[in-house]
Amino acid sequence: MGSISYLQLEKSGIAHDIRHLASLGVRLLDSGDTGITTQDTATSSLVTEVKEHQYEDLVLAHYSDTTPQKEKTPFAIIRDGVLRYRGRLCVPNVAGLRRQVIGETHYSRYSIHLGATKMYHDIKEIYWWDGMKKDIAEFVDQ
Repeated sequence: MGSISYLQLEKSGIAHDIRHLASLGVRLLDSGDTGITTQDTATSSLVTEVKEHQYEDLVLAHYSDTTPQKEKTPFAIIRDGVLRYRGRLCVPNVAGLRRQVIGETHYSRYSIHLGATKMYHDIKEIYWWDGMKKDIAEFVDQ
């Protein structure tokens, strides 16, 4: 299977979908004439760390405690006990995890970042934390 070096403007949605799959740990493999096979790669150790440390962050712990009692809230605790905000993984403010998420996304071989706004839109597809946009802008400025 060859590499993609250019996608026409009308196919930019495909590029976005491929980048999103890659960020979720899905590889696309050529299956010859039959199409494409997907392969789930190992879960990022960073994602595992985020899930393990959520309850160390007092703000996220508060959201976790109050979410089941509220009818309308953007927060949800999914079946494996992980707190999410509108489907996105909540990143705790402990152990430098937020900076690691930004760094992993910034240096990813699947992303090309033209600035803080583009990087913010890439990260917010998967992760959430309060003040995320400001943190990303500060990272890019450095």
